[in-house]
Amino acid sequence: MPALILFGARKGAGLAIAQAARAAGWAVTAVVRPGADASALVAAGCEVRTADALDREAVTAAFAGLPEDVRVATTLGGQDISVDDQGNRNVIDATKAHGAPGLLLVSSLGAGDSREYASPRLLAAIGAVLEAKTRAEEHLRASGLAFAIVRPGGLVDAPLSGTGQLVRMQDVHGFIAREELARLVFGLLADNRLLGQTLAAIDPSCPPPARYA
Repeated sequence: MPALILFGARKGAGLAIAQAARAAGWAVTAVVRPGADASALVAAGCEVRTADALDREAVTAAFAGLPEDVRVATTLGGQDISVDDQGNRNVIDATKAHGAPGLLLVSSLGAGDSREYASPRLLAAIGAVLEAKTRAEEHLRASGLAFAIVRPGGLVDAPLSGTGQLVRMQDVHGFIAREELARLVFGLLADNRLLGQTLAAIDPSCPPPARYA
């Protein structure tokens, strides 16, 4: 049975990834911050462990007892941008220390070399977050791990469409449902396609939220 450890799994795309993996019969270890409501993860059959992403030792301890070839993914991010940066770097370092072969990082369009294509509106809203995510991306590339970086467009709550796309071009714009992103991410994990690629995730059929219409 394939095993996955997932950071940032409590809600949104992270929760959807965990649910997709469990539906496929995977053993899923979901890591959430202490005190977080993990009832949806428990209902999905995940093993829940707690760790503050900014606590290096706690993040490392979350891997205890897992197989060396465990798949690793992180969707960490939030209001505290240090989680986007240092939190993800702690996960990368713990992955390497455990001996796991690779890691999938969910970042964002507007990070790294896609920043030049980001709109002024996006940069004004979350420019500092994108810089933090860029630092995490750079740390992953320098780690020596096999990796995939997925940069979704704007995330929305909508049903699965089956039309989401992973593309190498970074000069793209658009939106994607969280569950559709989860489908694409789980496909990469299931096929073990951690080939050092950075991919944008968008869905041409996904309408923008009302505030963007």
